[in-house]
Amino acid sequence: MQVSMAASVRLLSAPALLGVVEPDPLADILGTGYMRFQSPNGLGGLVKWTDDRLDLLAVHAFVEGRGMFRDFIAAAKQQWKTVCVWEDWNPIVGQALQRYGFHREIEIQGDGEAITGWRWDRPPSPS
Repeated sequence: MQVSMAASVRLLSAPALLGVVEPDPLADILGTGYMRFQSPNGLGGLVKWTDDRLDLLAVHAFVEGRGMFRDFIAAAKQQWKTVCVWEDWNPIVGQALQRYGFHREIEIQGDGEAITGWRWDRPPSPS
């Protein structure tokens, strides 16, 4: 597998919350920027991030019903100013995200595709 320079840099600088991060072959072909992750708290899926923003796609728990998703989201909200969970097809996940302070979002990608999901933004700090 050929790894792009951007992907190899990301491998070296992945935040600890994301755990093991590696290129996703399909995301590499499509140029989405998403990487596979397997977090220490038992979640996996596809992720991309910047210093200020975390984007999650296809998140799953290795052991369901243990609060891993809630704990992961709480930690992500501490680390990033914006957290997005895209293409949510599970109504239980959507209900949970709404309880965690997320709102529905539609975003237009660089290729013009509209994606739907959930977004949380850290409130501004009081001056």
